[in-house]
Amino acid sequence: MSRRHQGKRNNATNGEEPGKIHHEYPGVEFRAPYVSTYNACDTTALYLIAIEALLQLDKKAATEFIQTEHASIEAAIGYLQRHIRDDLFWEYPPAPAKHFSLRTTYWKDSIVPRASHGEEPRYPVGFALVQFQTARALQSAAQFLARPELRDQARRMFEVGIRTYIQKDNFCVEQDETGRLEQSSSDELHALAYIPREYGSMLPLAAMSKRAHVLMTPAGFVCTPKIENAGLSDHYHGYVVWVFEQAFIHYGCRKFGLDHAATIAERCAPYIENGQELLGVESTVQGFGNGHQLWSVAAGIYFSDAPSLRQRDWL
Repeated sequence: MSRRHQGKRNNATNGEEPGKIHHEYPGVEFRAPYVSTYNACDTTALYLIAIEALLQLDKKAATEFIQTEHASIEAAIGYLQRHIRDDLFWEYPPAPAKHFSLRTTYWKDSIVPRASHGEEPRYPVGFALVQFQTARALQSAAQFLARPELRDQARRMFEVGIRTYIQKDNFCVEQDETGRLEQSSSDELHALAYIPREYGSMLPLAAMSKRAHVLMTPAGFVCTPKIENAGLSDHYHGYVVWVFEQAFIHYGCRKFGLDHAATIAERCAPYIENGQELLGVESTVQGFGNGHQLWSVAAGIYFSDAPSLRQRDWL
Protein backbone atom coordinates (compact mmCIF):
# COMPACT_ATOMS: atom_id res chain seq x y z
CA MET A 1 0.00 0.00 0.00
CA SER A 2 2.78 2.43 0.85
CA ARG A 3 4.57 1.65 -2.40
CA ARG A 4 1.37 2.11 -4.44
CA HIS A 5 0.75 5.57 -2.99
CA GLN A 6 4.39 6.68 -2.90
CA GLY A 7 4.95 10.23 -4.14
CA LYS A 8 5.81 10.76 -7.80
CA ARG A 9 6.06 14.56 -8.10
CA ASN A 10 6.14 17.77 -6.13
CA ASN A 11 2.68 18.97 -5.15
CA ALA A 12 2.44 22.13 -3.06
CA THR A 13 -1.19 21.42 -2.14
CA ASN A 14 -0.89 17.97 -0.53
CA GLY A 15 2.82 17.85 0.38
CA GLU A 16 3.70 15.15 -2.16
CA GLU A 17 7.36 14.75 -3.16
CA PRO A 18 9.08 12.08 -5.27
CA GLY A 19 9.76 9.02 -3.11
CA LYS A 20 7.77 10.26 -0.12
CA ILE A 21 5.42 7.84 1.61
CA HIS A 22 1.92 9.13 2.28
CA HIS A 23 0.61 10.21 5.67
CA GLU A 24 -2.98 9.14 5.03
CA TYR A 25 -5.11 8.28 2.04
CA PRO A 26 -7.13 10.14 1.02
CA GLY A 27 -6.02 13.37 2.66
CA VAL A 28 -8.09 15.83 4.66
CA GLU A 29 -8.27 19.59 4.21
CA PHE A 30 -7.40 21.27 7.51
CA ARG A 31 -6.33 24.60 6.03
CA ALA A 32 -7.49 25.52 2.54
CA PRO A 33 -6.08 25.00 -0.01
CA TYR A 34 -3.79 22.48 1.68
CA VAL A 35 -4.61 18.76 1.99
CA SER A 36 -2.87 16.39 4.40
CA THR A 37 -2.23 13.38 2.11
CA TYR A 38 1.60 13.55 2.30
CA ASN A 39 1.94 15.59 5.50
CA ALA A 40 4.47 13.31 7.23
CA CYS A 41 8.26 13.39 7.13
CA ASP A 42 8.72 10.19 9.18
CA THR A 43 6.69 7.69 7.12
CA THR A 44 9.37 7.31 4.44
CA ALA A 45 11.96 6.36 7.05
CA LEU A 46 9.52 3.89 8.61
CA TYR A 47 8.91 2.36 5.16
CA LEU A 48 12.60 1.45 4.86
CA ILE A 49 12.78 0.19 8.44
CA ALA A 50 9.71 -1.97 7.75
CA ILE A 51 11.50 -3.64 4.84
CA GLU A 52 14.30 -4.64 7.19
CA ALA A 53 11.67 -5.87 9.65
CA LEU A 54 10.17 -8.05 6.91
CA LEU A 55 13.67 -9.40 6.25
CA GLN A 56 13.84 -10.45 9.90
CA LEU A 57 10.44 -12.17 9.75
CA ASP A 58 10.25 -13.59 6.22
CA LYS A 59 13.49 -13.50 4.27
CA LYS A 60 11.94 -14.87 1.06
CA ALA A 61 9.13 -12.31 0.97
CA ALA A 62 11.53 -9.48 1.79
CA THR A 63 14.02 -10.51 -0.88
CA GLU A 64 11.25 -10.63 -3.50
CA PHE A 65 9.99 -7.19 -2.44
CA ILE A 66 13.48 -5.68 -2.55
CA GLN A 67 14.10 -7.07 -6.03
CA THR A 68 10.69 -6.14 -7.40
CA GLU A 69 10.42 -2.71 -5.79
CA HIS A 70 14.02 -1.56 -6.13
CA ALA A 71 12.98 1.70 -7.83
CA SER A 72 10.60 2.50 -4.98
CA ILE A 73 13.32 1.87 -2.38
CA GLU A 74 15.79 4.10 -4.23
CA ALA A 75 13.13 6.82 -4.49
CA ALA A 76 12.54 6.64 -0.73
CA ILE A 77 16.26 6.95 -0.05
CA GLY A 78 16.37 9.89 -2.47
CA TYR A 79 13.59 11.68 -0.60
CA LEU A 80 15.44 11.32 2.71
CA GLN A 81 18.77 12.43 1.28
CA ARG A 82 17.28 15.54 -0.35
CA HIS A 83 16.21 16.66 3.13
CA ILE A 84 19.57 16.04 4.81
CA ARG A 85 22.00 18.93 5.22
CA ASP A 86 25.20 18.58 7.22
CA ASP A 87 23.92 15.23 8.51
CA LEU A 88 20.71 16.72 9.93
CA PHE A 89 17.25 16.01 8.52
CA TRP A 90 15.22 19.16 7.72
CA GLU A 91 11.49 19.25 6.99
CA TYR A 92 9.91 21.84 4.67
CA PRO A 93 6.95 21.89 2.26
CA PRO A 94 7.47 21.47 -1.51
CA ALA A 95 7.75 24.80 -3.34
CA PRO A 96 5.96 27.11 -3.70
CA ALA A 97 3.99 26.09 -0.60
CA LYS A 98 4.73 27.92 2.64
CA HIS A 99 2.80 25.52 4.88
CA PHE A 100 1.36 22.02 5.15
CA SER A 101 -2.28 21.26 5.95
CA LEU A 102 -1.03 19.94 9.32
CA ARG A 103 0.98 22.22 11.57
CA THR A 104 3.58 19.60 12.47
CA THR A 105 4.43 16.70 10.23
CA TYR A 106 5.75 13.78 12.19
CA TRP A 107 3.57 11.44 14.28
CA LYS A 108 2.78 14.21 16.79
CA ASP A 109 0.84 15.91 14.03
CA SER A 110 -1.10 18.58 15.93
CA ILE A 111 0.87 21.67 17.01
CA VAL A 112 4.24 22.68 18.42
CA PRO A 113 4.05 21.65 22.12
CA ARG A 114 4.91 25.02 23.67
CA ALA A 115 2.52 27.94 23.43
CA SER A 116 5.27 30.56 23.26
CA HIS A 117 6.66 29.00 20.05
CA GLY A 118 3.39 29.32 18.13
CA GLU A 119 1.42 26.41 16.72
CA GLU A 120 3.56 25.87 13.62
CA PRO A 121 7.34 25.74 13.18
CA ARG A 122 9.18 28.17 10.91
CA TYR A 123 10.42 26.02 8.03
CA PRO A 124 12.84 24.41 7.61
CA VAL A 125 12.46 22.54 10.90
CA GLY A 126 14.40 19.65 12.39
CA PHE A 127 12.51 17.19 14.62
CA ALA A 128 14.72 15.19 17.01
CA LEU A 129 12.77 11.94 16.71
CA VAL A 130 12.75 12.12 12.90
CA GLN A 131 16.52 12.58 12.91
CA PHE A 132 17.01 9.19 14.54
CA GLN A 133 14.28 7.48 12.51
CA THR A 134 15.98 8.71 9.33
CA ALA A 135 19.40 7.55 10.50
CA ARG A 136 17.98 4.12 11.35
CA ALA A 137 16.23 3.96 7.96
CA LEU A 138 19.50 4.57 6.14
CA GLN A 139 21.12 1.86 8.27
CA SER A 140 18.26 -0.47 7.29
CA ALA A 141 18.75 0.29 3.61
CA ALA A 142 22.50 -0.24 3.96
CA GLN A 143 21.73 -3.63 5.45
CA PHE A 144 19.37 -5.01 2.82
CA LEU A 145 21.02 -3.31 -0.19
CA ALA A 146 24.63 -3.97 0.93
CA ARG A 147 25.45 -0.25 0.53
CA PRO A 148 28.27 0.71 2.95
CA GLU A 149 28.04 4.42 2.05
CA LEU A 150 24.52 4.48 3.52
CA ARG A 151 25.81 2.91 6.73
CA ASP A 152 28.47 5.64 6.94
CA GLN A 153 25.82 8.32 6.43
CA ALA A 154 23.64 6.74 9.12
CA ARG A 155 26.57 6.71 11.55
CA ARG A 156 27.21 10.41 10.98
CA MET A 157 23.52 11.19 11.48
CA PHE A 158 23.38 9.29 14.77
CA GLU A 159 26.47 11.07 16.08
CA VAL A 160 25.45 14.55 14.91
CA GLY A 161 21.87 13.93 16.07
CA ILE A 162 22.92 12.99 19.59
CA ARG A 163 25.22 16.00 19.87
CA THR A 164 22.51 18.31 18.51
CA TYR A 165 19.37 17.07 20.25
CA ILE A 166 20.26 14.94 23.30
CA GLN A 167 22.56 16.89 25.60
CA LYS A 168 23.32 16.47 29.28
CA ASP A 169 21.63 19.75 30.16
CA ASN A 170 18.60 19.59 27.86
CA PHE A 171 16.64 17.77 25.19
CA CYS A 172 15.74 19.68 22.02
CA VAL A 173 12.35 18.56 20.69
CA GLU A 174 12.77 20.55 17.48
CA GLN A 175 14.74 23.45 16.05
CA ASP A 176 14.08 26.04 13.38
CA GLU A 177 15.25 29.56 12.55
CA THR A 178 13.43 30.93 15.62
CA GLY A 179 15.56 28.77 17.93
CA ARG A 180 15.50 25.47 19.84
CA LEU A 181 12.47 24.07 21.66
CA GLU A 182 14.07 22.55 24.76
CA GLN A 183 11.84 20.69 27.21
CA SER A 184 11.09 17.21 28.48
CA SER A 185 9.32 15.13 25.87
CA SER A 186 8.42 11.50 25.29
CA ASP A 187 10.31 11.89 22.00
CA GLU A 188 13.59 11.56 23.89
CA LEU A 189 12.89 8.08 25.27
CA HIS A 190 11.07 7.11 22.07
CA ALA A 191 14.23 7.88 20.08
CA LEU A 192 16.11 5.19 22.01
CA ALA A 193 14.18 2.56 20.08
CA TYR A 194 15.93 3.66 16.87
CA ILE A 195 19.42 4.39 18.26
CA PRO A 196 21.71 1.32 18.15
CA ARG A 197 23.41 0.14 21.33
CA GLU A 198 26.83 1.13 20.03
CA TYR A 199 26.00 4.81 20.66
CA GLY A 200 25.25 4.26 24.34
CA SER A 201 28.52 5.87 25.45
CA MET A 202 27.46 9.12 23.74
CA LEU A 203 24.07 9.27 25.47
CA PRO A 204 23.58 11.09 28.81
CA LEU A 205 21.34 8.29 30.05
CA ALA A 206 21.13 9.46 33.68
CA ALA A 207 20.07 12.95 32.56
CA MET A 208 17.54 11.47 30.13
CA SER A 209 16.01 9.38 32.89
CA LYS A 210 15.83 12.40 35.20
CA ARG A 211 14.11 14.56 32.56
CA ALA A 212 11.51 11.85 32.07
CA HIS A 213 10.31 12.07 35.69
CA VAL A 214 7.89 14.91 34.87
CA LEU A 215 6.31 12.71 32.20
CA MET A 216 5.64 9.67 34.40
CA THR A 217 2.02 8.78 35.19
CA PRO A 218 0.10 5.70 36.41
CA ALA A 219 -0.49 4.75 32.74
CA GLY A 220 2.92 5.43 31.20
CA PHE A 221 4.73 8.47 29.83
CA VAL A 222 2.78 11.49 28.62
CA CYS A 223 3.91 13.34 25.49
CA THR A 224 4.32 16.79 27.04
CA PRO A 225 4.88 18.08 30.59
CA LYS A 226 1.75 19.22 32.41
CA ILE A 227 3.06 22.75 32.86
CA GLU A 228 3.46 23.16 29.07
CA ASN A 229 0.18 21.43 28.30
CA ALA A 230 -1.76 24.10 30.20
CA GLY A 231 -1.01 26.73 27.56
CA LEU A 232 -1.73 24.62 24.48
CA SER A 233 -4.80 25.16 22.31
CA ASP A 234 -4.70 21.52 21.20
CA HIS A 235 -4.02 18.79 23.77
CA TYR A 236 -3.93 15.86 21.36
CA HIS A 237 -0.22 15.36 22.00
CA GLY A 238 -0.10 17.17 25.33
CA TYR A 239 -0.49 15.70 28.82
CA VAL A 240 -1.78 12.38 27.48
CA VAL A 241 -0.33 8.88 27.13
CA TRP A 242 -0.18 7.49 23.61
CA VAL A 243 -0.44 3.74 23.87
CA PHE A 244 1.65 2.74 20.85
CA GLU A 245 4.51 5.01 21.97
CA GLN A 246 4.85 3.13 25.25
CA ALA A 247 5.96 0.04 23.35
CA PHE A 248 8.74 1.98 21.60
CA ILE A 249 9.78 3.61 24.88
CA HIS A 250 9.80 0.23 26.63
CA TYR A 251 11.89 -1.34 23.86
CA GLY A 252 14.41 1.52 23.80
CA CYS A 253 14.74 1.82 27.57
CA ARG A 254 15.34 -1.91 27.97
CA LYS A 255 17.99 -1.71 25.25
CA PHE A 256 19.95 0.91 27.22
CA GLY A 257 19.35 -0.43 30.72
CA LEU A 258 16.77 2.16 31.84
CA ASP A 259 14.73 -0.55 33.53
CA HIS A 260 12.67 1.76 35.77
CA ALA A 261 11.55 3.80 32.78
CA ALA A 262 10.67 0.60 30.93
CA THR A 263 8.47 -0.42 33.88
CA ILE A 264 6.67 2.94 33.74
CA ALA A 265 5.97 2.50 30.02
CA GLU A 266 4.50 -0.96 30.66
CA ARG A 267 1.85 0.55 32.96
CA CYS A 268 -0.30 1.24 29.90
CA ALA A 269 -0.82 -2.48 29.20
CA PRO A 270 -3.99 -3.01 31.31
CA TYR A 271 -5.69 -0.06 29.59
CA ILE A 272 -5.10 -1.05 25.95
CA GLU A 273 -8.17 -3.33 25.72
CA ASN A 274 -9.13 -3.42 22.02
CA GLY A 275 -6.49 -0.97 20.85
CA GLN A 276 -7.16 2.28 22.69
CA GLU A 277 -5.45 5.21 20.95
CA LEU A 278 -4.56 7.42 23.92
CA LEU A 279 -5.15 7.70 27.64
CA GLY A 280 -6.08 10.74 29.70
CA VAL A 281 -4.38 10.84 33.11
CA GLU A 282 -5.51 14.11 34.68
CA SER A 283 -7.48 12.44 37.50
CA THR A 284 -8.26 8.82 36.65
CA VAL A 285 -6.99 6.92 33.65
CA GLN A 286 -9.52 7.21 30.82
CA GLY A 287 -9.45 6.17 27.19
CA PHE A 288 -9.79 8.85 24.50
CA GLY A 289 -9.66 9.03 20.74
CA ASN A 290 -9.90 5.99 18.53
CA GLY A 291 -10.95 2.92 20.50
CA HIS A 292 -9.44 0.45 18.02
CA GLN A 293 -6.26 1.76 16.44
CA LEU A 294 -3.91 -0.70 14.73
CA TRP A 295 -0.65 0.51 16.24
CA SER A 296 -2.24 0.32 19.68
CA VAL A 297 -3.38 -3.22 18.92
CA ALA A 298 0.27 -3.96 18.05
CA ALA A 299 1.36 -2.44 21.39
CA GLY A 300 -1.08 -4.76 23.16
CA ILE A 301 0.55 -7.74 21.45
CA TYR A 302 3.98 -6.37 22.34
CA PHE A 303 3.12 -6.12 26.04
CA SER A 304 1.35 -9.50 26.15
CA ASP A 305 2.94 -12.72 27.37
CA ALA A 306 2.96 -14.10 23.84
CA PRO A 307 6.21 -14.03 21.83
CA SER A 308 6.59 -10.58 20.30
CA LEU A 309 9.04 -8.19 18.72
CA ARG A 310 10.38 -7.13 22.12
CA GLN A 311 12.18 -10.48 22.20
CA ARG A 312 13.86 -9.77 18.85
CA ASP A 313 17.04 -7.78 19.30
CA TRP A 314 17.47 -6.21 15.88
CA LEU A 315 16.15 -2.64 15.99
